[in-house]
Amino acid sequence: MTTSSGAPQRFDAFFRACPAAAVITDPDGVVRAANPAFADLVEKTEIGARLGFGIGEMATTSTTGAFLADAVSKLRLNTDLVVRGEAEIVSAETPSRYVRVSATALPEEGLLFLFEDEQELRQLQETFRHQTLHDSLTGLPNDAYFRSKLESMVAGEGERIAVLFVDVDGFGVINDGLGPDLANRVLHATAATLREVFAHEDAFIARLFRDEFAVALKGDLTQQSVVALVEEMIDQLAQPVYHDSRVGVGVSASVGIVVADRAGAEHGALARSAEVALHRAKELGKSQWVLFDPETDRAARDRYFLAASLAGAIEVGEVGFVYQPQVVLPDAPVITSLKTSLCWRHPSLGLLRADEVYALAELTGMTMPLGRHLLAESIETAADWHARFADGAPVVCLNLPQRMAIDPDLVRIVRAELDRHGLDARRLMLCTNSASLLDKRGDLQESLGVLARLGIVFVMDVAGLPDLELIAELELPVPGVMLVGPVVAVTATGDAPEWAVRQIRHLVERAGELGIVVGAHGVASQAQAELLHSLGVLVAAGPYLPQYESREEAEIWAGRVWSAG
Repeated sequence: MTTSSGAPQRFDAFFRACPAAAVITDPDGVVRAANPAFADLVEKTEIGARLGFGIGEMATTSTTGAFLADAVSKLRLNTDLVVRGEAEIVSAETPSRYVRVSATALPEEGLLFLFEDEQELRQLQETFRHQTLHDSLTGLPNDAYFRSKLESMVAGEGERIAVLFVDVDGFGVINDGLGPDLANRVLHATAATLREVFAHEDAFIARLFRDEFAVALKGDLTQQSVVALVEEMIDQLAQPVYHDSRVGVGVSASVGIVVADRAGAEHGALARSAEVALHRAKELGKSQWVLFDPETDRAARDRYFLAASLAGAIEVGEVGFVYQPQVVLPDAPVITSLKTSLCWRHPSLGLLRADEVYALAELTGMTMPLGRHLLAESIETAADWHARFADGAPVVCLNLPQRMAIDPDLVRIVRAELDRHGLDARRLMLCTNSASLLDKRGDLQESLGVLARLGIVFVMDVAGLPDLELIAELELPVPGVMLVGPVVAVTATGDAPEWAVRQIRHLVERAGELGIVVGAHGVASQAQAELLHSLGVLVAAGPYLPQYESREEAEIWAGRVWSAG
């Protein structure tokens, strides 16, 4: 191949104007010429003010040094090669700069090395990596980073490991009531407190979700030492975070704790155990910590499995109903109503009562489907009896689960079932309690008024005079109440305590002033029924009365319905 006489001049112009840093070395790799871009790259470094240095002197790592030396060796043996790779070299701006290197042999000139700056690209990649693994608000590692780090922390033997899941109590109230700016300050303060309390080289702190944080520790740990740190953290979180120098917000936290030996530990199981303990802490109330307990965990897993099976149990007919009379005292010849209750005839656990079933339903959001199921059965039963027994048909009563009682669609749901079965609303009795009436998530008071105007009878469970006074205070259309709780239970013994007798008598007197009939749930014997009747209680329900497992069995009470008139 031939070249024109101007080629050396053109190469020299290119060499000087090339934006990439470039040097020409002799065959042994000693730098003989450098372009202005290279001078900018290495300005103020030891090699920046001179030529005649070996190309390997640019390296800041042994890996780069070996790569550059290898490139010189290869190009001396084969001048047709182009050697490419990445390197870390000296730089004017940083102790080490990432560059992409291309090296080739020049005819009769030696070797040409080009250095393309990749520092900004590396920094951008590092920024993206940091953003991927960190929370943008607090700067803490995120959930993905925490779980990856936890996996590496459990590797090895010796020492112990602790995992804490921390949830800020009432964060939604702060965010909704005082605004996101203050809520963010609370999160910043929480992160700062965690950093301060767990300022330990083997502590790893992360923000998992909105108001949930996690801490992983390893070392010579005991349950007592970890709990001491947690209690210190809870105390510090109570220090107020101020907004506009006027509003000081202190927070509490619920904490789930697991402490285990590293040997045999599994990161996923540790995280799950800490989460289980956190759920338990939140169930106990605010500002609580709970240590993970394997026995409790097994019980919780069994309970969650049972709760998850509830929908299928309805589908296959395992969830059914029982019917129990509510009778007029003293000797129960007639009834006020037949109460319909849910039950679960579980194939291995036996009969689960309504309170157990609803507690499970709350775990999986099945309360409303169960409540609708009960309502539909009760109204269908009442309609069937009324069609066959007319005025002799028993009134059907059911307790509204709290989640259903506060539902804004309660009136529509009840009316739809009444219309579907063509049942007169006066044949239905609904029971509720003060907790449902006062639950701020709904407006049962308004629903109760509308349903009462339709003709539905409402009865309220009361534990004492305050519940009774609530009826008067809210002017509720409740013609009857049923005593429940300890005041009834203690009268089951042969010698009822005077305080209970006095309390029941006072409640009956006050109910009489309000025009309300008083009954009692949980009556265990005929003797107890007679005692309650002597105190003015007119209606009873409880285990001393029969319970029927089908509507056909319960029909024995047809024609024995009590009328107040």
